[in-house]
Amino acid sequence: MLEGVDEVPWVGLGYWSGGQDVVPDLLREIAAAPSGTRVESPVWRLRHGLFKDIESREVFGAAPYLVPYLVEVTRIARQPHRGLVVDLMVDIADAQPHRDSFRDPAAGPEPDHATLARAAMVGRVDALVRLLHDVSPKVVMAVARLLACLPEAAPRSLPALRARAEKGARPAGDAGAVACVLAVAWLAAAEHAEWFAVLLDTAAAHRDLRATAAAGLALADPIAEPDRDAVIRLIADAQADPDSALQRIRWHGDGVTPISSALLRAEHWQRAVARDLLIRPGQQEIDQALQSAQEAIRHWRAASAELLPMVADRVPDLASAAPSSRRRRRLGQQDPLVNAVGLIADSGQAAAAYADLLAAMLTGDPTEPWPDVAVPAVEGLARLGDRRCVPWFAAAFLDEYGHVKHLNVRQLIPAMVVHADALMPALRTFLGPSQRSGGMTFGDCLDALVSWGAAAAPLVPAIAARVSPMYLSVALPLFGAIGPTAADVEPQVRAMLDDEQDGHEAAWALWRLTGEPGQAPTLLAGHLARYGGHAACDAAPMLEQFGPAAAIAVPVLREHFHDAEHGHLYDRVAIARALWAITGDSEGLVTPLLEAITARPLPVWGFRRPTSELLAVEALGMMGPAAAEAVPALESIAYGRARVTDRDAWADERYQHAAQRALASIKEALPS
Repeated sequence: MLEGVDEVPWVGLGYWSGGQDVVPDLLREIAAAPSGTRVESPVWRLRHGLFKDIESREVFGAAPYLVPYLVEVTRIARQPHRGLVVDLMVDIADAQPHRDSFRDPAAGPEPDHATLARAAMVGRVDALVRLLHDVSPKVVMAVARLLACLPEAAPRSLPALRARAEKGARPAGDAGAVACVLAVAWLAAAEHAEWFAVLLDTAAAHRDLRATAAAGLALADPIAEPDRDAVIRLIADAQADPDSALQRIRWHGDGVTPISSALLRAEHWQRAVARDLLIRPGQQEIDQALQSAQEAIRHWRAASAELLPMVADRVPDLASAAPSSRRRRRLGQQDPLVNAVGLIADSGQAAAAYADLLAAMLTGDPTEPWPDVAVPAVEGLARLGDRRCVPWFAAAFLDEYGHVKHLNVRQLIPAMVVHADALMPALRTFLGPSQRSGGMTFGDCLDALVSWGAAAAPLVPAIAARVSPMYLSVALPLFGAIGPTAADVEPQVRAMLDDEQDGHEAAWALWRLTGEPGQAPTLLAGHLARYGGHAACDAAPMLEQFGPAAAIAVPVLREHFHDAEHGHLYDRVAIARALWAITGDSEGLVTPLLEAITARPLPVWGFRRPTSELLAVEALGMMGPAAAEAVPALESIAYGRARVTDRDAWADERYQHAAQRALASIKEALPS
């Protein structure tokens, strides 16, 4: 048992504290646990040292060495931790390899630990398949999910998955069989359309299994529209039932249930299920209806126009109902009224049609504790730049109840520039010396106000009075964005020019305040040379603004851009933009910009500035016809049916509009 486990150099392959014996001891503890053990599982301690952190998907080098032993302990009958062990293998199979940025180049390229671990699982697929007949439904569900991660093993796993699913096609619910149908759909839906159809039409089969087969049919032809209303009702019934087997299955994807994760790939089916749930009367199914609508709107651009009117129609009834009748069904579930208003607020510019509804949620005195529904209503109106939220937004910066901590000021402040004058008193107080609280919100507020430019000038005295010279650097981006109207802080900024860490940024800000470049390009180039390519994310955007006047920085920018050893760790988008702005030469710059915008999902927010990916879209437009090869990728962002971001309609629209502008710029300059 566990032969050779003591010879593996575990200390150098993961981050377990306690030395070489920790992993072998944990594996033996797992293997020796008697049936019925209820203590905290050692599997969690094993996982702790295997991944970069608790939320990370980056797996360390121990993974491929660990897989054989994990498979071995799952074969111990009645071993109480085997479900969690299979779950751990799922996390490994779904992981990305951890990349050590400090690895010695002489050691050669770093192995892909995740790929090697998956290969180890594929080599042991016969042992995994046998677990489909385990007595524990949890183990069967976990194994089905694991096999769905291993398409290379599909020739051996699919027959076993089908057989286990057919064994469970009986009136009594069998969550293991449902999970096996899901795995078949995940691995080879198109090849199994007829099989799904037979399961769907098996009247004696359990509803949940038939609903899952229907989801398999959707994945078999994801662009097709559903042809039977009864099938949509079947899926909706399974989705809405809190006792459904689908509520007990942990699956891949972003959906709340496995079926909703599958339907994220089939637009027309997903929207049809959301419609069915939304038209059902009463309160019982509203939670799942709103969740289904939210998933569709977050994933598909056309869903807002279809589903938001139905969501809005439910709001008056939810608002008039007694709070007890809206009581959440499960721990952690919000009031459905809050969910409905939040869904509208998060739907992008489509929320503008429901601004009156959002404003109607703002009842009472904004200086007193807010009702829960006020937060999403304020956020929606603020993103739209609607004046009706100004008293509430201002009160959030002044109140004693911490409302500002519940608002994402980075996202809300930019559109409120049209009401800058009305917000000035509250912002002066919040950012000024009399207000010492705020923490990260203070910094987020300064970063968001950069988008206001000169409109934020009245805030300069309050900010300068609050920020000590030691921490003045946090306000430099804002002072620079404001420009000459922030000239009152010139002495404080000039005093920072000799600061080794922040002198380069102070020089840039001084140029923005006075119009005189001075030594700014030289200091910025020196900063890049001294601190290396990792500093490009901060220094390159400032050099970009200087244009040809920053020619002195071209050699060091090119050096970092073409760094074969470490260049992939640097912000090559920022460097490419700076080189283009300074030289006007696009040679070699389009490819890294194009690479930045092809991954999905595209990130929502960058650190203190727009994401590199959004800046890459803009840069391709600035390069005009030189970026002609990027047209297909830009068209996918500008006109595709699916959103390019993860669960953020507003961010998706920023990408969409930027891509449309870039395409117009490129095509305008191309020969007809």
